[in-house]
Amino acid sequence: MAKIQVFIDTDVIISSLSSRTGASFAVINNSRIKKIISKTVRKEVVEVTARLSVEKKKTQIIFKKINTISSNLSKKEILEDYGKYVSDQEDSHVVAGADRPKSRFLLTHNIKHYKVNKINSGLGIIVLKPGNLLQYLRSLGKF
Repeated sequence: MAKIQVFIDTDVIISSLSSRTGASFAVINNSRIKKIISKTVRKEVVEVTARLSVEKKKTQIIFKKINTISSNLSKKEILEDYGKYVSDQEDSHVVAGADRPKSRFLLTHNIKHYKVNKINSGLGIIVLKPGNLLQYLRSLGKF
């Protein structure tokens, strides 16, 4: 069975580090899901975990389960190409990160930051919370 490719937003990783019983943790630790982040998301995770005093070892374990990619776009290109898909321009890089490797899903807890319908119709990416992805996959009988 082919792995489902998902792009993970920073908040999902932070959530997975906070709770071993939540959907974020289940997604991160599911070997049948191919997880991708961008270098920018990785940097954000490092910054947030340092601020929250999360053990570096825990973060390193998570990073081993996730592929890190580069969008190879400048900040200007990201804003021009992906700014229309978000309510906060600071989140443009997340949409770019999901689109560049052609991820089918973008997982985030901050759904309100994204123009979900526009992302789906324009890029073919489904924006979901981790728990909704797990429900969706179960409904298809894939998990």
